[in-house]
Amino acid sequence: HRPPSSKSNSIMSLYSGLGGGGGPSAHSDILSANPSNPSSQNALIEEIKRRGRACVVSKNYPDADSLYGKGIEVLSSLLKEEANKKDIAIFYSNRSLVRMQMGKIAEALEDADHAVSNDPSYVKAHWRRGQASTACGNTSQALSSFERALALDPSNKALKKEVQVAKEKKEREEIMLKEAAEAAAKAAEEVGGDADVYDDVMKDVSKPNTKTIKTTKMDDKTNGKKSTTTQASSGTTVKDTGSESEFSKSDHVRGYKIRSDGTKTSFFDREISDDAKKLIGDIAPKKLDSSGASDDCAPKPIGAVSGGTSAWNKAGTWEERDVTPWAIETLTASLLSAEYVLPPGSPSPGAIASVSKVSKLEGNASHASVRSKKKYIYEFALTLEWELTLGDAVTQKCTGEVTFPDIDGTVELGEGYDIVKYKVDASTPVGTGPLLQRFVRDGGLRESVHKAIDDWVRLFRATY
Repeated sequence: HRPPSSKSNSIMSLYSGLGGGGGPSAHSDILSANPSNPSSQNALIEEIKRRGRACVVSKNYPDADSLYGKGIEVLSSLLKEEANKKDIAIFYSNRSLVRMQMGKIAEALEDADHAVSNDPSYVKAHWRRGQASTACGNTSQALSSFERALALDPSNKALKKEVQVAKEKKEREEIMLKEAAEAAAKAAEEVGGDADVYDDVMKDVSKPNTKTIKTTKMDDKTNGKKSTTTQASSGTTVKDTGSESEFSKSDHVRGYKIRSDGTKTSFFDREISDDAKKLIGDIAPKKLDSSGASDDCAPKPIGAVSGGTSAWNKAGTWEERDVTPWAIETLTASLLSAEYVLPPGSPSPGAIASVSKVSKLEGNASHASVRSKKKYIYEFALTLEWELTLGDAVTQKCTGEVTFPDIDGTVELGEGYDIVKYKVDASTPVGTGPLLQRFVRDGGLRESVHKAIDDWVRLFRATY
């Protein structure tokens, strides 16, 4: 989250300008670039990272896919250095995320495998592999990947949750497989211990995502009896034209059984005997009569809130309160107070860079109480209009805007915040570009904005 250094500014200028375009050719300069020396190769890689991140934030996944693919292509020729292997692992991991969002599950898993292969110590590579494996239905492989990621980052709460969910899912699958095996054994026993029936059932239950299409129609040739055709994904077709009480071998696969009255029903249908019905009695819905209700049955008002927790929440479980209006008002005030004075020795000492307007501030904020512990939840995206006055305030004023897409609790205080758009207005004096990059985009005013946001977070925690 640290702003790039002045050295990286000159590198970025090789491939980026002040504005950004859209459409299919927005990144043609990058995708067609063919750097021939280490300096230009490094500049290209940094620019791909910057543009790829912006595409992911704006959910432009096809462009992000193309950009990360270009990064992999460039780095593939430089894999002799260990640092390049770590970079290519990052590109593969990022492209795996992008392809997951695009629904390219198999390609996402393949990219995650490449990321793990290039850098086995990269936590997100194993994480992406777990997510892609889950989407492919391979729970065992997903659990293994999540556990490896957690071993590399034991304090990661999100990974702990992924491991827990994968374990529970695997346990459910094992229970279902065991129940299916028992049902298959029972079905085989009912037809005289036919091993083929057992094998057929286990083959079907072992196939993931097996679908069955069933059609029923009246057949004149069978004297009005139902004719049922069932076609499974394996392509086999079985036809039963007899009465409902007659079974073929495949009926056990479909899970049918015979009721006491001779009719055929689902294996899971539970038949209630006459004796059981007498014990249960009349269970038909009845209208309640409130005329004879006692005062003890009357609803009682809930007590007032005390100690930061509602009276109904005696167990101290999760209770959340929305404070978005307060957050927007106070965060706006904090941002408008941000300014930076250019130091002596700079091209324009004494010039002031400041936030002139918060043109966009969207998001929400709330605080929660769970078992006497406070949690502060906030997520905002904001766009600021800025100005830098040089000498004569009338003729030497630089203006523009900058966007911060992710102001939330995942960013530690002091880390700084990413930007995705930086714009300089056309009325800005010519030749001030390097000055603005140094004291507005990458440092100076940007650092003052970071401090204003951090101060607001501290105020949020102190107020509630």
